[in-house]
Amino acid sequence: MSDKMNRIYELLGELDALMQDGIPILPGRIIVNQKELYKITHAFEETVPEEIQDARIIINKKDEIIQEAKLHAERIIQDAENERYNLLNESNLSKAMEEHAEKFRQSVFEECQQIKMQAFNEAQELRLNAKNEAINLKDNSQRYAQEVLVKLEQVLNSLYQDVMNNQQQLQEMKTSESMQKLGNE
Repeated sequence: MSDKMNRIYELLGELDALMQDGIPILPGRIIVNQKELYKITHAFEETVPEEIQDARIIINKKDEIIQEAKLHAERIIQDAENERYNLLNESNLSKAMEEHAEKFRQSVFEECQQIKMQAFNEAQELRLNAKNEAINLKDNSQRYAQEVLVKLEQVLNSLYQDVMNNQQQLQEMKTSESMQKLGNE
């Protein structure tokens, strides 16, 4: 047991002895030495453990403590609400940023697909143009070759005709010379 508790029991004993020494005046009433009673009660106040004194102060200030506790609780609740609001805003902001990033990613993906498709179409068009140009070049070169061959044929026909004419003239000259020789003989 603590020293203070022992002292309390001693003071209770002294109080009991003071009441035993008191002079009875009416049933349930006695006269006691006031100085002794004051000394004992004053000693009680000094001997009471701090916890009990604190409890007495708390009881005396309970309304004030309850009010402070309510204010503190309201502040905690308000802080929690603010924190929840901030977290929700951050969560909403984060969600909005994620949605924006997803839309941006989708937009970039679609744009890349369009660029890819455009490049593919342009490549197809270039290939088709190159093929058409090759066909045109081939057609033009065949046409040119045909024209050259036709001109060559015309030139050759003309030469052939000249050769034939010259041969015929030679033949005629030969025949005419032979006839002149025969006619001269």
